Amino acid sequence: MVARGKNRIPCFLAIVLILVLGMSGFALAWEQAYRYPVKVNVSEAHRQSPNLASTGCLPSDGGSSWDVAAGQAKAEILCPKRGYSFEMGMRPFFSSLIGSAKPVSRGGEGSFLSLRGHLRIPDEKTLWEFYSHLRLWDKIALRIEYAPWTWSGPGHMPIDANFAGMALKSGDAIQSDLGITTFTIGGDYDVAFGRDIVFGPNADLNVIKWTQKVLKDQGTSMDFSQTILQPAIGAHLRYEPTNTGYFSWFKPFLQARFSWMSFDGLGLSTWDMCAGIAPPVSRNVDAGFKLGYKQWRLDGNRARLFADVSVEGPYMDLSLQF
Repeated sequence: MVARGKNRIPCFLAIVLILVLGMSGFALAWEQAYRYPVKVNVSEAHRQSPNLASTGCLPSDGGSSWDVAAGQAKAEILCPKRGYSFEMGMRPFFSSLIGSAKPVSRGGEGSFLSLRGHLRIPDEKTLWEFYSHLRLWDKIALRIEYAPWTWSGPGHMPIDANFAGMALKSGDAIQSDLGITTFTIGGDYDVAFGRDIVFGPNADLNVIKWTQKVLKDQGTSMDFSQTILQPAIGAHLRYEPTNTGYFSWFKPFLQARFSWMSFDGLGLSTWDMCAGIAPPVSRNVDAGFKLGYKQWRLDGNRARLFADVSVEGPYMDLSLQF
């Protein structure tokens, strides 16, 4: 039943983390008194506006109208501070599928079959995920995530086996299809440690639809499907450097998330680590970009499904933040 494969973090993620930290350190040479850099032109008339508080950082000579304190510039190019924000995005996931499963018939017939070695399902595939996040009171985040994962592959059975009551003979030509569709409703609570680090617990309710089909060349086929309700709890951590000079315009960050729960005989665990930026693209919209590595693991049994499956690999994350 054990088919975990390598649990690795690829070199590209380490390189990305090093680059982000290195650029942050390099930008400290232009250290500013404020977190965000100068990005707007404010005229002399605007300087006298009561909406701009005196900071002591404005230049004494009137020759340049670009030298505006970063704290004032932020108010004009980014979203005004609000008690809520909304984010929506998608994620191409360059995954590897590892493990085995045993769907059994109502009479209890079934064999453990390796997804790659026996059922010939390809282990490398680009999957897609979609999500939306709503943040309230700057502390609570409500998350909705949708991951429609599918795999398919032809091949020949290397052994005699039984798939959910259908007998398979060695040498049979088969077509295997596997779908794991996950709909997640979750929530986060953030606790700030200083100005740079945010940490907190998170909880998820996962609705997992497992669908699997094996078709023999004679036309005989067997479909198996099962819906799984699986809760999970975990924690998340986010680091945002408060002062990185002009690199602050990109708003760099590092982020990690973990969740796990063993419930009614079945265990689900997920973790991911990423580095990203979120530069503004308009007055009210930021564009998010992340590179990371993720693992999703299902282990145990629930009703007629026995599984020991891992899906892991690097991903990109593209989002818009309002």
